[in-house]
Amino acid sequence: MTEQAVEGFRAERDAILEIGRSLTDDEWNMPSDCAGWATRDVLGHMAATLHGVVDPAYLPDMTSGTEGAMEGPVDQRRRLPIGDVLDEYETCSGKAADVFQSVQAPGVGETPLPMGDLGTHTLSMLPATFLFDAYTHLRVDMLRPYGSIDRPEPPRDEQRLAPTIEWMLAGLPWMCTDALNDAVQRPLVLELSGPGGGTWTLAPADPGDDGGRIAISVGATDDAVATIQSSSHDFVIWGTQRRPWRDFVAITGDADYAAPVLDAVNVI
Repeated sequence: MTEQAVEGFRAERDAILEIGRSLTDDEWNMPSDCAGWATRDVLGHMAATLHGVVDPAYLPDMTSGTEGAMEGPVDQRRRLPIGDVLDEYETCSGKAADVFQSVQAPGVGETPLPMGDLGTHTLSMLPATFLFDAYTHLRVDMLRPYGSIDRPEPPRDEQRLAPTIEWMLAGLPWMCTDALNDAVQRPLVLELSGPGGGTWTLAPADPGDDGGRIAISVGATDDAVATIQSSSHDFVIWGTQRRPWRDFVAITGDADYAAPVLDAVNVI
C-alpha cells in the first residue's frame, strides 16, 4: 500500500501542477472551501508543508497544533507572486516524492515518526499522509462544487484513494481520541464503496489501557450494532467535516448509536 501511495502522490501532484498552470490570477484569488483562504492559499499551504519534508528548517512550529501551525507559512506566501509559489510547490513536491520513495526501504519504513496531534506512525506512511492532503485540498477545497475552480476533476482511482483511506483510518483514533472513546462503546462497521473502499470495524478502546484509543480493524464483526455506508470519495468530504455526514451516509442498525460516533469523526 505504501508503494502505491508514492505513485498516487506523484499522480495527484501532476494533476495539481496541470490545473495550477492553467489558472488565471483572478482564479488563484477566488475563495477556496477552506475558511479565510483563497485558492492560492491552499497551494501555499501544500508548498509549505512539502518544503518542510525536503528541508526540516522549513518545518512549521507545531506546538499550537497542526491546523494552527499552517497559518504563518500561508501568510508568508500571500506576499509572493503566485508563480513563485507554484514553482516552490513543483520543486518541493518532486523532491518530496523521492523522499517518500526512499522511506519505503525495509528497516527504514518501520521507524516510528511522532506527528503531534496526528499521532505516531511509521515513516512508510508519509506518502499516504501527503496524498490525503493533496487529494482533499485539490478536489474539495479548490475544485467545484465546493471550491471555486471550474476544471475537470482528475480520476478517482485506486492508487489515489486506497492510500488516502488508509491514512484517514490510521490517523482517526489519534486525531479525535477523547470524542471517539466517549462515543464508541460498542462495535460498528464502516463500509466504503468505490476505489479504495472496503469494510472495517470500529471497536471500543481497551478499558485497561490508560489513554488508549478505539481500535479499527479490517472486516466486519458479528456483534456490530450498526453499519455505516458511504463511498470512499464521500468519506474524504464528511470524514474531514467539510460537509455534514448526513448528506452522504446511510446507516443500518442502531442509528441513534451511530450518529454520535459520526459526529465525533474529524480527520485533520
